[in-house]
Amino acid sequence: MENKILEKAKAFYFMVVAVMMYYFLNEYIDVGLHVTYRHAFALVLFGSATLVFLYKPNIARGFVAFRDACVYSIPLLVTTVASLFIWFMETVDVGVISRGLSSSFIYANMLSFALGAGALLYVFGRKGVWYNLIAILIANLLMILTVIAQNGLGSYLSEFVTLVTTFAGVTGDIIVQAEIHELAFCLGAYLIYMLYKPKKSIVYFILLLLSLFCFLSAFKRIAIIAIALSLAFGYLLKFIARYNAKTASRLVTFFTCVVIALLIGYIALIKMDAFELLEKAGINTSGRVEIYNAVDEFYDFDPSFLGNGIGFLTYQLNTFMNVGVASVHNDFLQHFIDLGFWGYIIWLVSMTLIRVWYFGRKGNTDNAIVSFILTLYLIIVSTTDNTMNYPLLTGVLAMLMMGNSFEENVCRCESKMFGCVSKANQIEESERLL
Repeated sequence: MENKILEKAKAFYFMVVAVMMYYFLNEYIDVGLHVTYRHAFALVLFGSATLVFLYKPNIARGFVAFRDACVYSIPLLVTTVASLFIWFMETVDVGVISRGLSSSFIYANMLSFALGAGALLYVFGRKGVWYNLIAILIANLLMILTVIAQNGLGSYLSEFVTLVTTFAGVTGDIIVQAEIHELAFCLGAYLIYMLYKPKKSIVYFILLLLSLFCFLSAFKRIAIIAIALSLAFGYLLKFIARYNAKTASRLVTFFTCVVIALLIGYIALIKMDAFELLEKAGINTSGRVEIYNAVDEFYDFDPSFLGNGIGFLTYQLNTFMNVGVASVHNDFLQHFIDLGFWGYIIWLVSMTLIRVWYFGRKGNTDNAIVSFILTLYLIIVSTTDNTMNYPLLTGVLAMLMMGNSFEENVCRCESKMFGCVSKANQIEESERLL
């Protein structure tokens, strides 16, 4: 009886911390540096899971969670090493280095959020995937309920219907208050995962409907396009995998390489004023032509282009340039300008191919497909938004890639370490949340 109470108290504690991580989006702690609440709560999750591990260690589960989080965060290592090389070659002052490192490690440290995801997986196993979704929904629904309380349910629903039926062509003053973009992108990733791997469960359908409601309340058109394309590739690869898993796995690798090539070509097209041609053709690029022209002087599409170091472009836009935006709303162009030609390519490989290979290793074609379609989703939404700077989305993608085959990986790891699988890691299907 006492153990059950302790387990419930532990679950309640971790859920509260997770909800606060997703709820406090703009608040920060001033300790000389501005540390966001969400970053702090991600570290609290990791620290709390570490204490749980020290109290009652599950070595295999802890090892897998920590290792997966570190591998997922390799792009952070790439940006850091590439930037240090650039700064060393250009002999920049300490202030530039400090500013660049703080942007990677203080504001949007992907390792912190990957470790936070790993913490939930360590404590709850694969159920952590769904506890994390519940935390997102609670935080998002609290925000929406605040808007409804201030403006009335009828007015909110009326604008919600208009927003959806006009495909965000008409956005009312009330519904715009519920446009929590970062959480919408997080829920978009979950919608891909849930629709790719549907379950016959009441809990699943409730979570799916709530996710759809919260996602549509923010209604990011690029996210809807990304979900549709990601699922199209996911269903195609799943169909092929039914008949030949090895072929499906090879196609995942091929598609990933194609994505890398396209993202390199994407920068070349921007440099050749492709967006200006789109504007002349009557296509509205939402002011991106002016932004891209303003930053054109900072880079060359050439193998000899070394880069400027991480955080450079953000600093230029916020300090010296009068273009009306704090970012280029294009994560790939930003990373190319910061990391240079070769640094950008290595970063792309670390973010795409390495993750797909790692999470799809040991012939796990299903996990390779899941990792690929989630990566594709991130790439599509990042072509028009700065979603790679959204740390909560980083944590969600880490959770889904790490969590999809988490328990199987733990069993395999423990068997390799100790020659058997402990009872604690033999999770019965009936004990799963979904």
